[in-house]
Amino acid sequence: MSKPLFVFMDESGRKESDRFFACGFLEITENQQFCSAFQRVSDQIKNLSIRNRAQRVEILKENNNIEELYNLARTFNEFELKHYYISKENQTLYCDLIKVLFRKTHFRFTAIIADRKDPLYQRDPDGQFPLYLKAFKLYALRCIRTPDYIFIPDSFEPGFEWNVKTGKLPIAILPLDSKACLQLQITDVLSGLISQALKINSGEPPNNKDLSRQPVLETLEREIGRKIAGNLTVHKPNYFSVWMINWSKSKRSGHGQETQPQP
Repeated sequence: MSKPLFVFMDESGRKESDRFFACGFLEITENQQFCSAFQRVSDQIKNLSIRNRAQRVEILKENNNIEELYNLARTFNEFELKHYYISKENQTLYCDLIKVLFRKTHFRFTAIIADRKDPLYQRDPDGQFPLYLKAFKLYALRCIRTPDYIFIPDSFEPGFEWNVKTGKLPIAILPLDSKACLQLQITDVLSGLISQALKINSGEPPNNKDLSRQPVLETLEREIGRKIAGNLTVHKPNYFSVWMINWSKSKRSGHGQETQPQP
């Protein structure tokens, strides 16, 4: 039997105040080899995070800042690679992460983007979940190449109806927590960088966090050989596509459709 394809989905721009909502779909067949390639750089980022946290604790203890110590302990999360966590201190390591992804692994990646500032975009009263479903419907209908794949989303909502009736549907849906799944973490980093690039290229001023992440974004753009400013598809060294939903081609408001990325 041929190996099934695994498709990992994570999003960026969940808040309605964010201009771009990006759903990233990472396709992998060799999961073990994929994860092994990131072992060194992932450990380096994790160790740096642990050292920084320990130093922060010591400084707060010296200053007898009990309130901040409490807040630091209360907000403790398990380590994970994440676009939100890119900083000036670890940006070089995240650049290495992007290089490993494109030079030492095999994958296909598609990002489906909703621009909330499009004049024809209308917020659904049910919030973000229709955008998840919209992105997955477009992916299942236009982007996936095989009928035999396992869909692995992050932040799966048990009450969310995946009423997708057309396209190539997965043989299984296996929701995972991104903290326990490197593939979802990589998808988060890519989706976040794409949203960041689109935000900057739309003329919105970058904030301090954007400036810290800029070297990582530039590394990504060098690896794909293109600036991320809208629709794009590259095939080497790995397939990488950004698909902007065209709301003007909608049959009804809020459910736009666009031609699919190049196969």
